[in-house]
Amino acid sequence: MKRVLKIISVLLISILFNSCVTKKNAAIVGTNANVSKLQVDSLPLIPKYFLEQEVLSQGNCLVRGRNGKKIVALTFDDGPTDLSNKILDVLNRNRVKATFFWLGKNLADKREIIEKAKKSGHQIANHSWDHTNGYKLDENLLWEQQIGRTIEELKTVAGIQSNYYRPPFGGITQKQIDFLGSKGITTVLWSLTTMDWDKTQNNGIDLENKFKNYLHPGAIVLMHDQDFGKSEEMLVALEKMILYGKLQGYTFVTIEKIN
Repeated sequence: MKRVLKIISVLLISILFNSCVTKKNAAIVGTNANVSKLQVDSLPLIPKYFLEQEVLSQGNCLVRGRNGKKIVALTFDDGPTDLSNKILDVLNRNRVKATFFWLGKNLADKREIIEKAKKSGHQIANHSWDHTNGYKLDENLLWEQQIGRTIEELKTVAGIQSNYYRPPFGGITQKQIDFLGSKGITTVLWSLTTMDWDKTQNNGIDLENKFKNYLHPGAIVLMHDQDFGKSEEMLVALEKMILYGKLQGYTFVTIEKIN
């Protein structure tokens, strides 16, 4: 009898747990009728709150393209660096465009790389001044110390007016997104990460497989033009990603054209 009661107890707990999980997942999906369960499930490496921020931001936050077309945006954070130059060679050789989210403090010393990116038709955008996680900053301080300062440096050094911002670590609040939106700045997150910054899983095969496994229409792909120890493998994997995407019928675009 005790055994039967124990089994019944376990079953009831399991039912209650699954019910709670189902309700939680339904709430996530229910934040936007256009966010299907398939789309949510296709983003296992991405924080679910990204989708909620995208929905609440009324166009001021991008996580992925929403028109259903087979387009993909490759994005590279943390440059410009010497690695940026090698990435540009791969992109240009394969005739695809990408978006570089660069740090304000790096710009003055990398003018040749900036010019190369501009002449090749790639997009250059804002990744803060010095890679500070601005999540806990007052929005005015975030603007003055990180974003606005980099906007001015982009104008001065590169002759670029950028209205797109990628927060370091993806760290940004809804209040900050809305504040930036009031200044005409779109926050850009991502829907596919290669995890190229993680030295435990950034060999070339892992990078390529993540891209293949999670590629979806409108994907915004997070990568870096900072050397995390396996840059040569990353460059080979990047070329394979591009070839795979093309074979699947995808067009590579900049963030400006992802929607």
